[in-house]
Amino acid sequence: MEQKAYQCEECGKEEITQVFADTPDCCGKPMKEIALDDCTKAYNPESARLSDVDEACDDGVH
Repeated sequence: MEQKAYQCEECGKEEITQVFADTPDCCGKPMKEIALDDCTKAYNPESARLSDVDEACDDGVH
């Protein structure tokens, strides 16, 4: 699924949505779209790694 990343210019909160979703609001204003990095850490606890060792991540390209 294609995704877009957004960041609030007021508080710095980041959010990832599906491409077809509306632009999310935060702090009473629309969030600004930012680049979605192919190799990022999880944004929520459900998809976080069991142990975060801060090593280079595998983006799946070999």
